[in-house]
Amino acid sequence: MRFNYIILICLIIFVYSCADNTTNDRLLQLADQYMISKPDISLQILDSINGTNDEKSPYFALLYTQAKYRNYVKANNDSLIKVALSYYSTCNDSVMKARTYLVAAQIYDELDRKDIALNFIHKAIIPAEKINDNWIKCYIYYLWGAILQDAADTDESSEKLELSLYFARELNDTSIIINRLYELSYNYIAEKDYATGLERLNLAIELAQQTKSYKDLAILYGRKSLAFYMLGNYREALAQINNAMPYNKYLSRKDSLSELNYKGKVLIMNNMPDSAQYYINQSKDTSTIYNQNVYYNSMSMLKESLGDYKDALKYEKMHSKCLLQIAAEIENDKIAELNRQYDSARTEAENNRLKIENQRKSILALISTIIAITVIFATYANIARHRKKARAAMQQQLDRFNDSIKQMQQHENSIMAMQLKAREEAMTYAQSLNDKEKELGEAKKLLTDMRNYLLQNDKAVKKIYEILKASGNPKKHAKPAPLTDDEIAELTTAIDSCHDNFTKKLAEQFPALTQTDIYMCCLIKLGLDNPGLCAILDISDNTLRKRKYRLKHEKIDPDGRYPSLEEAILATTKATTHDE
Repeated sequence: MRFNYIILICLIIFVYSCADNTTNDRLLQLADQYMISKPDISLQILDSINGTNDEKSPYFALLYTQAKYRNYVKANNDSLIKVALSYYSTCNDSVMKARTYLVAAQIYDELDRKDIALNFIHKAIIPAEKINDNWIKCYIYYLWGAILQDAADTDESSEKLELSLYFARELNDTSIIINRLYELSYNYIAEKDYATGLERLNLAIELAQQTKSYKDLAILYGRKSLAFYMLGNYREALAQINNAMPYNKYLSRKDSLSELNYKGKVLIMNNMPDSAQYYINQSKDTSTIYNQNVYYNSMSMLKESLGDYKDALKYEKMHSKCLLQIAAEIENDKIAELNRQYDSARTEAENNRLKIENQRKSILALISTIIAITVIFATYANIARHRKKARAAMQQQLDRFNDSIKQMQQHENSIMAMQLKAREEAMTYAQSLNDKEKELGEAKKLLTDMRNYLLQNDKAVKKIYEILKASGNPKKHAKPAPLTDDEIAELTTAIDSCHDNFTKKLAEQFPALTQTDIYMCCLIKLGLDNPGLCAILDISDNTLRKRKYRLKHEKIDPDGRYPSLEEAILATTKATTHDE
């Protein structure tokens, strides 16, 4: 008995923990699903999990690291990706292993530890070759090419980027294809292979024009202009930067100003100093030392081209001063980065110490919990014995109670028999009521048929149909004369007889209606359309529309509650319509 209680409580604890883990597992899968298409949503989901029991799981560590990278949140250390590496580097899942190595390479590249990043890239490509996931292969080769590009190894970088371009085309992702063509153009132009570089740029421009990627067009035309600038073809360089200018507004402010400054330099080389000065001044931004450096360099070139060597020298000195300051800042940044890495390592060591300390505390807490559970179980077993004795006494009372219930059930059965009899009588009455309703419906139908018959055989109605028939026959030259006043009165009487005093209700509800208005309402009640109304009233379609407009908006429906005059008339005589 005691052992069964222990098993039951353990099962309850296990089910509770599984329920919580299941919720987080679904959130992790959802974050993974949005990682490529909507990385900002992935990061929001993972932020909501952060701080729970799953925050240190390998899957969470991988997703959180990747989501931050894809949302341009710079990593401060590699502690989180190490959690994922410790698990997925030894697993048999080639997809997760390649993905983990790729994310690790991205993080170490971001931390400016290129050698470690390249090492993980080499590891990532091994499991990636075993799987059919072009997205992972595309990004592995792209990151590989980008790292080699930073290291100025443009030959090997181009080789990796060409492989990334191949997989991007397999994915049929135009934006990635444009990016890879752009990066390849940089390498080929840097190697002075201008023909291949321009060929890649032209392909990218064609795709960007097809997809209306205006920001890409601004960048691509700018790169193409730079290629011609390096070739010394300043006229073509100017033409290409002019192609980029209409898309300049889609760039960030920094890139936009850079394009304007570059155009100023191209204009200088084309002996157009006045225009060059305009664009250089348009790009002026002295908010940072880097922007000042660009501006002073351009102004030095401009003044030199104008023959103003004194001002050219002044701007060149300011340019040199900016370069010295930039160099100092770069050196300070390197020192700060080394200090940050040292602090990060020291923090990681402290975290490991705290982790061991927490594990020790967890073990002590577990032992205390086991002791407490044992005491609880012993107490519960003692209480169970006393409850067993009490249960025997309660059983005797229960037997007496059951006898009372049997007597009550017999009484309830007699009541149910009476209810059944009453239900049968109610069903008989309901059937009789249905028969009466059916007879009433048949009588209503007969009444409606009689009304229609009387209406169709009315002399005025017959004359209306003769007029309609004559108006629809182009070969018939003469048509019957319009209805006389007596015939109109007869039509009104027939309509009232068949449609529950239709005209009288109209006259009571709308006193402003004239006899002519009521006559037209009767024709509408007969179901005549606009051509039929024109034929009966002997008026033009334009006159009919004006008359219907005034009748609706001035007399029957001034508030405009109904879309047409016909619906307004039907709505005002709703009771009559229901009878029909």
